[in-house]
Amino acid sequence: MIRARSATLLAAAATAAVVGVPAAAHAAVVSQAFAADSGDSCRYGSSSGTFSWPQGPVSPLPAPGVGVSGKVADRPLPIDAGPVCRDDGYSSTVTFVAYLGTSEVARQSRTADNGTVSFSFVLGGASADKGIDRITVQVCRNPVVTLPPSYCGRAVTYVAP
Repeated sequence: MIRARSATLLAAAATAAVVGVPAAAHAAVVSQAFAADSGDSCRYGSSSGTFSWPQGPVSPLPAPGVGVSGKVADRPLPIDAGPVCRDDGYSSTVTFVAYLGTSEVARQSRTADNGTVSFSFVLGGASADKGIDRITVQVCRNPVVTLPPSYCGRAVTYVAP
C-alpha cells in the first residue's frame, strides 16, 4: 500500500513538473517604441527604438531587466542633403535611466558624433532584481573639443506596460 501510494505521488509530481515547465519557461515580451530628441531647432540629436518588457506568466511584478534596441543619431549625417545642419562640434548622447518607484536601478548611455550608432542591450538585468516600472530617455548634446555648456532635450518617460 505504501509503495503504491509512493509510486502514485511520484507519477503525479513528474506529470506536474512536465506540464508546468512549458508554461513557466515561456514568458511573454511586450514591445514598446521609444523616441527622444535634443530639442533644438535642427534636431541635431535624436534616438529611437524599442523596449522589450518581459512579462512573466504568473507574476505581475515589474520586469527585472528590459531589452533596449535602437539607434542614436547626431547631425549632420552622411545622408543629409545640403547644409541642413552644419557641424557644430557637438556629439549627441542618449541616456536611459530605469526606475523602480523613486529609486534609480540602472543607467546606460550611447553616443554618436556626425553619424548613427546602433545599440542593443539589457537595461537592469541582475542589478534590477526587484524590477523596473519606468524608463526615462533623454538626448543631450556635448561639445567634442571645447568646454561645456552642454544642453539636453526634454526627458521622455515610458511606463512599463
